[in-house]
Amino acid sequence: MSIDRRSFLKIVGSATVAGSVATRVEATGDALPAFAFDDDSVPMNAANLCPMPVAVTEAQARYARQLDRSLSTASRRSVEGRKEEARTRIAAMLGVSPDELAIVRNTSEANNVIVQGVPIGKDDEVLLWDQNHPSNMVAWDVQAARVGASVRRFAVPVESASIDEVVDIFVAAVSNSTRVLSFTHISNVTGFRLPLAEICARVRKRKPDVHIHIDGAQTWGAVDVDLDAADCDSFSGSAHKWFMGPRETGILYVRAHRVDEIWPNIVSVPWMATVDDVPDGARKFDALGQRDDAAIAALVDTALLHEQMTPAGVEARSALVASHLRQGLEELDIPFVSSARPEFASSVIILVASPQNALQLVDAVFNDAGVQLAAVGGLRMSPHIYNSEAHNDRVIAAVASHRQLLG
Repeated sequence: MSIDRRSFLKIVGSATVAGSVATRVEATGDALPAFAFDDDSVPMNAANLCPMPVAVTEAQARYARQLDRSLSTASRRSVEGRKEEARTRIAAMLGVSPDELAIVRNTSEANNVIVQGVPIGKDDEVLLWDQNHPSNMVAWDVQAARVGASVRRFAVPVESASIDEVVDIFVAAVSNSTRVLSFTHISNVTGFRLPLAEICARVRKRKPDVHIHIDGAQTWGAVDVDLDAADCDSFSGSAHKWFMGPRETGILYVRAHRVDEIWPNIVSVPWMATVDDVPDGARKFDALGQRDDAAIAALVDTALLHEQMTPAGVEARSALVASHLRQGLEELDIPFVSSARPEFASSVIILVASPQNALQLVDAVFNDAGVQLAAVGGLRMSPHIYNSEAHNDRVIAAVASHRQLLG
């Protein structure tokens, strides 16, 4: 049993499915599924991997078939040219210029462009939130060991009581030698959502020249974010998570005045004959050689869906589904890792469980409810717009049945 188009539209409110899929459904009355997953294998692990809408899956297959039928210059250019359209559409949703956006393979690659590309030396310090992903944590350790810089971590209590309290912790952590401040906007191990704009604004007053990098793996596609207003220097994201896009596609935003000072990890076409033949703007960071052009082209179709649903609409729906799930779990009186405060809550919800018990719970919930969770930081649930109240209720009932494994 798959989720049909009518159910999907009900989930996302007044949104319509973009492009030829919507036209075909309206013309024929076919109940083409918006998502193809079965009702006994429901994904609720958006923090790791989302299903693609059928419209995107079909689009990617269509572009791949086009290339397989003809690798002529005209055929290749028509597919490859969609990369610039994807760049333009995604940049607009993030409030930035297309020249500030690179289309890379995933968040890890984007993070490592910054890690290896921002110039740091032996007198510089890299300051990290201790809940960062390894690609934004251990990667800095490796680079610091290579160049002789120092790395320092700091913590933010999950039980923090106010935005000011959290921001004060960040500002106090910045030292005179801090060259880079790098943190994850939403933690994948606690679900804690940091006040991005407030942190950037206060840190800028403390040390205007610090490079602020944001790991947006749990942000892009889940949160309506204006990166220009946020005043960070760089931001990373993966399409295969909350953006619900093609796998092995992602983004790296680099603020315009920072582009020239950051070295690319890979130099390939469209770099030309000399060091001065540089691709425009952040495009120098996505000159990675041969790519899966069909996947990149399908980013356009994914962006069209997000445009029609609107980033604000997606965030509102995702938050609504997560709120319903959180409330049901709270009624069970079980321990949470995640903060209950609205200013820090996200669609990543984690319950206290030992690593061994969390693995058992993942299997138990899947067997009982047909819903896939994750054993990360405890028992992790990360519902998105394709999840329903019925999915939530099944998870809540399964967790209640195995509550002895929590805590």
